[in-house]
Order: sequence, then structure tokens, then C-alpha cells
Amino acid sequence: MCHRGGSDRDPITGSMAPVLKNTVPGAAGLEHPVIEGAGHFLQEDAGERLGAVIADFIRAHPAS
Repeated sequence: MCHRGGSDRDPITGSMAPVLKNTVPGAAGLEHPVIEGAGHFLQEDAGERLGAVIADFIRAHPAS
């Protein structure tokens, strides 16, 4: 996993990762993992890995 955000084979939003990282409130300063070998539909291409990334994020950032 590298740290751009999304997946490494997403032809639609791959190049938008830096833009989203800088404009989405709260995204700055957070890790933005990339799921390798997945395309635009992460839930279909790498559902288990996506679930693990989401669960890790929730554990690391509990609601206040």
C-alpha cells in the first residue's frame, strides 16, 4: 500500500487524490492509503482489504 488515497488502478479518481486531500475538510494530515491491485470499484475489487482500511481508520479516530 502506498499513501496517495484510493486504489492504484482507478482511472477515474486516481489523479484527483491530491485535490481531494487538499479540499475535503478534515482530510489534511491523515494517512490516505492506496489499495494495490484494485480499480474504481474498491468494494468489488478488494472488499476485504477496503473493510480492513475502514475499520483501522475508525479504530484510530473514534467519535468524540
